[in-house]
Amino acid sequence: MDTLIRGFILILPLAFLLTAGNLLFRRGFITQSDISTLSKFLFWIISPSLLFRNAFQIDENMRTQASFFWAVAGSALLAMLVAYAAERWIFRVRDRRRIALTTAAAMRPNTIYVGLPTVQAVIGNQAIGLLALYIAIAMPLYNLLSPLSSELILARRGDMPGFLKNAVKGILKNPMVMAPACGILLVAFGMKTLPSTLDKSFQMVGSAATGIALLTLGASIEVSRAKKALASCWREVLMRLFIHPAILYCCLNAAGVDTALKNVAVLVTATPTAVTLFVLAKGIGLDGSRAAEITVLTTLLSAVTIPLWIAFLGI
Repeated sequence: MDTLIRGFILILPLAFLLTAGNLLFRRGFITQSDISTLSKFLFWIISPSLLFRNAFQIDENMRTQASFFWAVAGSALLAMLVAYAAERWIFRVRDRRRIALTTAAAMRPNTIYVGLPTVQAVIGNQAIGLLALYIAIAMPLYNLLSPLSSELILARRGDMPGFLKNAVKGILKNPMVMAPACGILLVAFGMKTLPSTLDKSFQMVGSAATGIALLTLGASIEVSRAKKALASCWREVLMRLFIHPAILYCCLNAAGVDTALKNVAVLVTATPTAVTLFVLAKGIGLDGSRAAEITVLTTLLSAVTIPLWIAFLGI
């Protein structure tokens, strides 16, 4: 029971902001026009600033922790393929927008705003160094693969040259792909840190991302659709809270990764969907309402599933 209560407390700040956004919308303080403007600002300015700056956390970790890197990368790709294959061939979904959203949702855990306090509360501050390693490797990968997979799925398949042209065009126009990609390239070419003034500027802009996204997300939620949302989004919920972390657990075991690092990585990967899924969906023409439902459902249900993962890992 104590574990369940602790898991519930961890998601309270997110639930508070979601509720505040919904109440502000109901009272007319936030309008549909405001949601559209804020979503555009998040997609083109705030989130890319956060993602670009985050890429510089990679540092030397990819070379010094090769087995961990490949386990995280392999599990992300497998989760993406499982989500795509299930929607396309098991559930026979034909809507590319839905498949793209489901695939993107599989790879976007809420690493910072749920993962960090979860690790601190469950394992303690001694695990923050391990969490930093996970963040340095996993976040740039997820930030790049999630929108990249969406653009590839959305690209129209006619002749192969036309398909490649549409896919590349969509990728180049997506700031949530290009921002982390540019950051990763700069790191690869030896730029270890941003100039302090520029870094501070990106930090100030990026720090607004989650708060504004949660308020906007809360304003987009139709509470009356909660039961219908669960019936509609159960596959995305299952993929985010159970299947992706389970795939990562198997990959880390196969790679022989240290138990402490494995526990931190799996626990953080089992967190709810990051609010940037909603930003991505609104930005590239996916179903923003569905993205909001997935984010809210996984956030609420994680109060139960996170304690289950804690028990499974024996932490």
